[in-house]
Amino acid sequence: MSILKKIFFFCLFLFALSLLLWGIYNLSFSNTNTAGQNSSANPAAPQNGKNDSAKNSGTITALVSEAVLAPALTPNGQSVKYFSKDGNGLYEINLDGSNKNTLDSQTFPGLANAFWSPNQTTAILQFSQNGQTSFTYKDFSTHQETPLKNNLDQVVWQTSANRIFYKYYDPKSQERTLNVSDPDGSHWTKLADLPYRYVSIAQIPKSSLVSFWNTGDAFSQTIFQSVSILGGTPATILDNVYGADYLWDAAGDHVLVSHTDSQGGHKMQLAVMNYNGGEYRDLGISTLSSKCVWSSDGKTVYYALPGNIPASAIMPNDWNSNQFNTTDTFWKVDIQTGKTTQLVDPKKIQQNYDATNLFLNQDESTLFFMNRVDGKLYKIGL
Repeated sequence: MSILKKIFFFCLFLFALSLLLWGIYNLSFSNTNTAGQNSSANPAAPQNGKNDSAKNSGTITALVSEAVLAPALTPNGQSVKYFSKDGNGLYEINLDGSNKNTLDSQTFPGLANAFWSPNQTTAILQFSQNGQTSFTYKDFSTHQETPLKNNLDQVVWQTSANRIFYKYYDPKSQERTLNVSDPDGSHWTKLADLPYRYVSIAQIPKSSLVSFWNTGDAFSQTIFQSVSILGGTPATILDNVYGADYLWDAAGDHVLVSHTDSQGGHKMQLAVMNYNGGEYRDLGISTLSSKCVWSSDGKTVYYALPGNIPASAIMPNDWNSNQFNTTDTFWKVDIQTGKTTQLVDPKKIQQNYDATNLFLNQDESTLFFMNRVDGKLYKIGL
C-alpha cells in the first residue's frame, strides 16, 4: 500500500473517531440537561391539587385570627364557613386562609352553637342567655327565622332529608322524648321515650335508623340504642360501659366508642365495633370520640391524643365541663391493623392545643380542628 493511501485511511479513521466522540458527548449532555429541566421546571406547580398541603405537611397553622363557632366545610369543598364567636356575623374563608367574605352581617347575641342542614342553606341556631337555652330555625337564603318551641335541649339534622331529630321535655307530664319533625318544628312524630335528662343523638349513616345515648357520665352506664325514623321499639347496641361517646363512620358500618376504664375512672379508652355492637376491638388509644374524625373510606381515624390530664380528673366529666384543657398531639390509626402514625412532630408544636370539632377537606389532604384554648380554627397539612 502506498504512503498516500495509508495517510488517507489514517485521516478517515481520525474523522470517524471524532464523529463518534462528538455523538457520545452530545447524547450525554442532552440527557443531563433534560433531567435537570424536568426536576426544576415549575417547582411551585400544584401536583393533583395538593401542593399547598404537601408544602405545609406536618405543620399546624391558624386559618382565622378570631375565635369561631360552628365551622363547616362548604358543599363545594373550596372554603369554610363559620360564625364569629362573639356573634358578630357569618363568614366564609378559603382553605388557605385568603379571601374572607361576610355572608351575613346580622349579629347573633347569645349564640352558643349552630347546626347546619346538609345543603347549608339553613341552620338551627342555639342561643344561651340568662341560663336559658333556645333554638331558632333560620333560612339564610330568605333571612327568615322561626323560633322552635321551648324545652328543647338537643337538635341534629336528618342526613338524607330536610328534617330534624330533637329531645323534648314536657314540663306538665315530666316526660322526655326523642322526636323527628320539619326543621321549623311542625309535623312532629315521637320516636322513643327517654329515661334520662341529657342525651346525644346521631343518625346512623345510610340507614333509616337514628342512634341515641345518655350523654357520657363516668358514674353511669351509657345505654347506646337505635330506633327507626318511623318509630318502634328501640334496640340496645351497647350498655356495659361508663362515660361513653360514639362516632359513626360515613357508611354506618362501624362506630367509634370512647369510654372510661372503670366506673368513676380517670382514663379514657378508644374502641371500634360494628353497627350492631359486635366485633368490639380496643384500639389501645386513650382519647375521646369528640377528638376524632373518620376518613371517608372508613379505614383510618385521625385523632388528637390528649396530654396533661390531671391525675385527679374524672373522665370524661371534668373535661366536658371545661375544668381543664388538654395538651394534644396529633395522630392517625389504621382501623384494621391498629398501626398509629404521628401527624405532627411534637418539636414543631409551639403552643397548647385542646382539639375538638375535627373535620377533613374533600381530598383529605388537610385536617381542621377547633382549639378550646383560644377558640380559633386551625389546620394541619397531611
